[in-house]
Amino acid sequence: MAEKPRVGVLLFNLGGPETLDDVQPFLENLFSDPDIMDLPPVVKTLLPRFLARRRAPKSRGYYAAIGGGSPLRRITEEQAALLEKALNQPTSPIQARVTVAMRYAAPRIDAALAPLDSFCPEKLVLLPLYPQRSTTTTRSSLREFSLSVKDYPTLSRAALHVVPAWPEFPPYLDALAETILTSIDRLPQNSHPIDVLFSAHGIPVKRIRQGDPYQADTENTVAKVAEILRQRRPEKTLRIHLSYQSRVGPLTWLGPETKKMITTLATGHQTVNLVLVPVSFVSDHQETLFEMDITYRELAKESRILHFERAPALNIQPSFIDALARIVEGALTDTPFSCQKCRCRCGVCPEKSVEGG
Repeated sequence: MAEKPRVGVLLFNLGGPETLDDVQPFLENLFSDPDIMDLPPVVKTLLPRFLARRRAPKSRGYYAAIGGGSPLRRITEEQAALLEKALNQPTSPIQARVTVAMRYAAPRIDAALAPLDSFCPEKLVLLPLYPQRSTTTTRSSLREFSLSVKDYPTLSRAALHVVPAWPEFPPYLDALAETILTSIDRLPQNSHPIDVLFSAHGIPVKRIRQGDPYQADTENTVAKVAEILRQRRPEKTLRIHLSYQSRVGPLTWLGPETKKMITTLATGHQTVNLVLVPVSFVSDHQETLFEMDITYRELAKESRILHFERAPALNIQPSFIDALARIVEGALTDTPFSCQKCRCRCGVCPEKSVEGG
């Protein structure tokens, strides 16, 4: 029997500090990323260190409140293991190897590329775990891959299939709706409307004006999931909202801010039932476990919102793992990626970013 073709799958995520001692190095890596901080050459070495030292004490407090570190690596590696198992079912036409590359924390890109290079895949699928495209996430990860893969000749020869994002992919939308319906069904049975507040990680408005597709992708995801929710719970009155969280620095960021939206809903809509949804996060980490579960939950209580539920992150939900497997399978049917032919229509082209675009 002929050997099944080998397919490597590289999952990208931002990563997070696993211990309190990891917080400052994580922040320094974050602030050193040119896709995050567009700094002039004279300060791009020193300023990230200064900003990391300045912000680290507050950030350590956040991580201390959720157990001393981020669970993001553990969850992402579990996702990778389950995805690999799903892709290697006995009836599968391929044999797959899945690895994880974090942008700002371990395991970094070389730790992911080395085992894939040894696997000698004929095809390589790049799958960022950011459902919505952004230069600050998708392009940053793909840019690092483009720079690093040159040192791995076997991988460089593999047919490359890039998944820029999947904001409207039906299996992903269904998985996200599933988590929200779980929270809706936990609410007390009453006649009050249910406010479903999707909260996405914010980015500077400047990025959107420069063509970053993140806001449009996020709005499309929310609109599609809202349709599913109303179809599956027609007896409920659902009011859908979108806000943005995790603002830092002096720039103007996408709004409205989640904390301000919660206050507005409490006063303007007489909100009784609130479901908070992490829409741009597929795994639990500081933004869900601290900002949402602690800060926003307390704010909702102070605002006299009687019933507050936070929809679970997708994590290792079976329907989400199935969605990832279907994304990979779909990517393999597409023509391999070539920057010279794609004309950067994805909005986050890695070659464009390498050249400074």
